[in-house]
Amino acid sequence: MIKVQGSFCYPSPHATILLMRDIFTTKEFKFPYDEYRFPGQASDEVILFVGRENIAILWWHRTLVAVVSILLFGTIAWVSGLLQREFGIKIPAIIPTITFFAAVGVGIFGWWWASALWRKSIGVITNRRLTKFIFTTPFNRHNFSLPLDMVVDTGAYRKGFKQAIFRLETFTARSSASSSGRSTDNPERVNKKYFYLENIKMAEDLQHYVNKLLYAFRHHQEHLTTFRPFIPHGTGNRETLMNKYPDYWS
Repeated sequence: MIKVQGSFCYPSPHATILLMRDIFTTKEFKFPYDEYRFPGQASDEVILFVGRENIAILWWHRTLVAVVSILLFGTIAWVSGLLQREFGIKIPAIIPTITFFAAVGVGIFGWWWASALWRKSIGVITNRRLTKFIFTTPFNRHNFSLPLDMVVDTGAYRKGFKQAIFRLETFTARSSASSSGRSTDNPERVNKKYFYLENIKMAEDLQHYVNKLLYAFRHHQEHLTTFRPFIPHGTGNRETLMNKYPDYWS
């Protein structure tokens, strides 16, 4: 274990020792993943992939916030005008000003809220498990982890109009957890518990990668600490990665 500027770091065999970064505030995750650590990560647990929903989802939510803010201002302005025209009720001149700043305040707060939830909600794949942190508010979160030895099968699919519009997909892994708390092949006892990474661009690629990781986990435990990480398409390929980092096992 190496201490770096007050932070403890457990490097992989390939790592250049870097200052550890807050995984929940990092704007963009880039390979190598050695500089990231998440709560509960074991000292010998290696991050193979970390990511969040596609940025198109963030802008979708920001657009909804802007629309709500505009509608709020427009509705109050319309009601004020209606009261003056139809009922002769005089609206104080300060009301439009208050309404404008209230709508701007709602927009700013909603923009920050949507941005914080998007940035902090992340999914991680390690050489031991699949895990994700979902923030329900900018201050509260819940965590779900699925150990590799509990994964029965994986899948990738596209659903809903948002994914169709933005050409996004969902990666899923099914757990072997049963109602009795034990692994079972009996379909009547299996509690179909799923792990999801939603609204991502490379779900099928990630599915194929996780299948290889599962094979290595079950048959080549000795190579898990050097198993090659997953890099989304467009940022590199397997051949380039293996040539640049020959110590990775695949």
